[in-house]
Amino acid sequence: MAIVDFIRGADPRQLRIMFLLTLVAGLANATLIVVITKVAETVSNAGTPGVWAWLAFAGAFLLYYGANQIALVRSMAIIEDLLNKKRLEIADRLRRSELLVADRLGRGRLYNLVAKETNHLSVTFPLIVDAVQQTVLLAVALVYLLYLSPAAFAVFLATVLAGILGYKAIDSRYREILRLVERMQAELLDAITDIIRGAKELRLNTRRSDAVAAAYRKRSNILERLMVRSVEHWVSLILLGGLTTFVMLGVVAFAFPGYVTGHNTIIFQLVPVLLFCMGTLTKTVAQSPMFMRAEVGLNAILAIDTELSEASSIGPDEARRQARAFLDFSTISFNGIRFSYDRNDPEAYTVGPLDLGLTRGEIVFLVGGNGSGKSTALKMMTGLYPLDAGWIGVDAAAVAGSARAGYRELFASVFVDLHLFDRLYGMEDADPGRVNRLIAEWGLAGKVTFEDGRFNQLHLSTGQRKRLALIAAVVEDRPIYVFDEWSAEQDVDYREHFYTTFLPALRDQGKLVIATSHDEKYWGVADRVVKLDLGRIEWIRTGADAR
Repeated sequence: MAIVDFIRGADPRQLRIMFLLTLVAGLANATLIVVITKVAETVSNAGTPGVWAWLAFAGAFLLYYGANQIALVRSMAIIEDLLNKKRLEIADRLRRSELLVADRLGRGRLYNLVAKETNHLSVTFPLIVDAVQQTVLLAVALVYLLYLSPAAFAVFLATVLAGILGYKAIDSRYREILRLVERMQAELLDAITDIIRGAKELRLNTRRSDAVAAAYRKRSNILERLMVRSVEHWVSLILLGGLTTFVMLGVVAFAFPGYVTGHNTIIFQLVPVLLFCMGTLTKTVAQSPMFMRAEVGLNAILAIDTELSEASSIGPDEARRQARAFLDFSTISFNGIRFSYDRNDPEAYTVGPLDLGLTRGEIVFLVGGNGSGKSTALKMMTGLYPLDAGWIGVDAAAVAGSARAGYRELFASVFVDLHLFDRLYGMEDADPGRVNRLIAEWGLAGKVTFEDGRFNQLHLSTGQRKRLALIAAVVEDRPIYVFDEWSAEQDVDYREHFYTTFLPALRDQGKLVIATSHDEKYWGVADRVVKLDLGRIEWIRTGADAR
């Protein structure tokens, strides 16, 4: 089982201590049962429990309680440590992975597994500890049952064997349903994300809103049916335990007195022992859906971990080391670069081949209609998308292998689908005074303040969020700045300031600026304007000639 292999990854010494405590708790529990049985037998013979019986009961109870408590607490500590390491490992691999790898995994799938499935695992491990204790109890009870009646012991084993066959039939179907539940929960998270993030678009288009709601409703209804089916299988497991128990008791209670000699006087002892044995076994079986749920969830987590580990990735330290070779660049060239969203499909949208040279200290605009490939071209140029063909050169040296991660360190960007962090991560030593002056310069004073290393407000309009993202990019102070339709949601004054003051200032600092733009009025600011159409370069002109 994957969950057993996962637990083996813990500190062996901690596992041995926990197992020993669990064993002690189980034996103490079994001792309690034996003591109580003996006391009941004494009382049935008109006797009175002695001092040693009281001491044995009290000692066994204290040992059971103490060992069980410590074992359960330790089990939680072990599983939480393992889960924390796995969460950190996945997050680390995710941030190191290529952009397309992260996109392929899907936001809903990642949220569901890293948050929800780890919670299932968290509550399951203590149940495993309890199952071990139940196994110890069952072993002691079976020894006692064998001592009382080998025939009853044989009936118990036959009943368990029949139950196992029924359990396996139910188990295979149940696991398949759980896998479907896990997949549908991830799809449902993606659907609710569409409703949350697409709030504006849905309110402006009721047909789209109805269609999105219908898609969400369909997934939710499917999930409901799957959950009901999973409960049906869980109930089947419970009923299977009850069925086998009553069949076994029926055989012993009705058949043994008439057909098996010597059982008339011990039948009153056999029934409670059999009930205890079957009750212990049934309890573990009743918990098995939790084990299966955790097993399915863990396999899904490990599958993501495997996908990320098999994907190429480069550590931050190596990326920063590689970046040193590019910091003093003069020119960057894109030589026949090409990218397809599905290289196996000749009809898939493709950008390129593109041939373009850029020089430090210039402003270059990429222009063209919607769908012309501007945003994709930016992701190719910045090294975010892997090239299907062509190569990128920095001062004529090809960027390949691990150098791609170092090359990406040259860029500060504000993409259309930007994510705004509330802190200047990686720039913790930024001067708060300078940041707040930039905030005032871009008209955000009174709305946002940078204090204690973070922005105190992120609930802003799209244009304001873009301005705040631009401020964060300025503080990064990278050699190359990329702006993807930055001016689209800006007021006239901020658009004017961006084109006529901000971009020329970056050029004067020796920065290379690459921006996509629909603002023909300001194309003259650029040193060159590159027109894209259907993923290809249509023409390249100076800014003055492009208007």
